[in-house]
Amino acid sequence: MANNVKADVMFAKHPTQEGVFMKHFFCKEDNDRLNNLEVNIVPGFQIAPHIHEDASEFFYVVSGHGEFLDDTDWKSIKKGDAFKATQGMTHAIKNTGNKTLVLFSTFSPPTR
Repeated sequence: MANNVKADVMFAKHPTQEGVFMKHFFCKEDNDRLNNLEVNIVPGFQIAPHIHEDASEFFYVVSGHGEFLDDTDWKSIKKGDAFKATQGMTHAIKNTGNKTLVLFSTFSPPTR
Protein backbone atom coordinates (compact mmCIF):
# COMPACT_ATOMS: atom_id res chain seq x y z
CA MET A 1 0.00 0.00 0.00
CA ALA A 2 1.68 3.20 -1.22
CA ASN A 3 0.96 6.68 0.17
CA ASN A 4 -1.76 5.35 2.52
CA VAL A 5 -4.06 4.49 -0.41
CA LYS A 6 -6.45 1.72 0.57
CA ALA A 7 -6.43 -0.96 -2.10
CA ASP A 8 -9.27 -3.06 -0.66
CA VAL A 9 -11.91 -0.35 -0.32
CA MET A 10 -15.53 -1.45 -0.74
CA PHE A 11 -18.76 0.48 -1.26
CA ALA A 12 -21.03 0.79 1.75
CA LYS A 13 -24.62 1.95 1.99
CA HIS A 14 -24.90 5.47 3.42
CA PRO A 15 -26.02 5.10 7.06
CA THR A 16 -28.99 7.49 6.73
CA GLN A 17 -29.62 8.16 3.01
CA GLU A 18 -31.46 5.64 0.82
CA GLY A 19 -30.00 5.12 -2.67
CA VAL A 20 -26.59 6.52 -1.69
CA PHE A 21 -23.40 4.43 -1.55
CA MET A 22 -19.91 5.46 -0.45
CA LYS A 23 -16.35 4.23 -0.80
CA HIS A 24 -13.83 5.83 1.60
CA PHE A 25 -10.23 6.21 0.39
CA PHE A 26 -8.58 8.42 3.03
CA CYS A 27 -9.87 8.82 6.57
CA LYS A 28 -8.93 10.80 9.67
CA GLU A 29 -6.87 7.82 10.84
CA ASP A 30 -4.73 8.09 7.66
CA ASN A 31 -3.85 11.79 7.87
CA ASP A 32 -4.83 14.99 9.64
CA ARG A 33 -5.65 17.11 6.56
CA LEU A 34 -8.48 15.45 4.65
CA ASN A 35 -10.72 12.50 4.03
CA ASN A 36 -11.78 11.47 0.54
CA LEU A 37 -14.54 9.25 -0.78
CA GLU A 38 -16.46 8.29 -3.89
CA VAL A 39 -20.21 8.84 -3.62
CA ASN A 40 -22.75 7.12 -5.88
CA ILE A 41 -26.34 8.38 -5.90
CA VAL A 42 -28.91 6.19 -7.63
CA PRO A 43 -31.37 7.93 -10.01
CA GLY A 44 -34.24 9.55 -8.13
CA PHE A 45 -32.39 9.67 -4.78
CA GLN A 46 -30.51 12.39 -2.94
CA ILE A 47 -28.34 13.34 -0.01
CA ALA A 48 -30.76 15.45 2.04
CA PRO A 49 -29.93 19.01 3.12
CA HIS A 50 -27.36 19.06 5.92
CA ILE A 51 -24.49 21.08 7.40
CA HIS A 52 -20.92 20.21 8.36
CA GLU A 53 -20.08 22.52 11.28
CA ASP A 54 -16.38 21.58 11.44
CA ALA A 55 -15.28 21.07 7.80
CA SER A 56 -15.65 22.23 4.22
CA GLU A 57 -16.61 19.65 1.57
CA PHE A 58 -15.28 19.77 -1.97
CA PHE A 59 -16.92 17.86 -4.85
CA TYR A 60 -15.99 16.73 -8.34
CA VAL A 61 -18.61 15.14 -10.63
CA VAL A 62 -17.15 12.03 -12.29
CA SER A 63 -20.28 11.07 -14.24
CA GLY A 64 -23.98 11.76 -14.42
CA HIS A 65 -25.87 14.93 -13.62
CA GLY A 66 -28.06 16.33 -10.92
CA GLU A 67 -28.51 19.35 -8.69
CA PHE A 68 -26.53 20.82 -5.80
CA LEU A 69 -28.17 22.86 -3.03
CA ASP A 70 -25.92 25.86 -2.34
CA ASP A 71 -27.50 27.19 0.88
CA THR A 72 -30.87 28.22 -0.64
CA ASP A 73 -30.41 27.76 -4.41
CA TRP A 74 -30.41 24.52 -6.41
CA LYS A 75 -27.76 24.56 -9.16
CA SER A 76 -27.35 22.08 -12.04
CA ILE A 77 -24.25 19.86 -11.88
CA LYS A 78 -22.76 17.55 -14.52
CA LYS A 79 -19.66 15.55 -15.37
CA GLY A 80 -16.51 17.66 -14.93
CA ASP A 81 -18.03 20.19 -12.51
CA ALA A 82 -16.24 21.03 -9.26
CA PHE A 83 -17.85 22.91 -6.37
CA LYS A 84 -17.72 23.22 -2.59
CA ALA A 85 -19.85 23.47 0.50
CA THR A 86 -18.05 25.72 2.95
CA GLN A 87 -18.05 25.02 6.66
CA GLY A 88 -21.50 25.71 8.14
CA MET A 89 -23.28 25.91 4.75
CA THR A 90 -26.52 24.01 4.12
CA HIS A 91 -26.03 21.73 1.12
CA ALA A 92 -27.56 18.70 -0.58
CA ILE A 93 -27.14 16.75 -3.82
CA LYS A 94 -29.84 15.01 -5.83
CA ASN A 95 -29.61 12.81 -8.88
CA THR A 96 -32.01 14.12 -11.52
CA GLY A 97 -30.68 11.90 -14.31
CA ASN A 98 -31.40 8.32 -15.35
CA LYS A 99 -27.90 6.97 -14.51
CA THR A 100 -25.95 6.84 -11.27
CA LEU A 101 -24.47 10.20 -10.25
CA VAL A 102 -20.81 9.60 -9.31
CA LEU A 103 -18.88 12.20 -7.28
CA PHE A 104 -15.60 12.48 -5.45
CA SER A 105 -16.03 14.20 -2.09
CA THR A 106 -13.17 15.57 -0.01
CA PHE A 107 -13.49 17.00 3.51
CA SER A 108 -10.97 19.34 5.06
CA PRO A 109 -10.27 18.96 7.88
CA PRO A 110 -11.25 15.26 7.91
CA THR A 111 -14.61 14.33 9.41
CA ARG A 112 -14.13 10.58 9.45
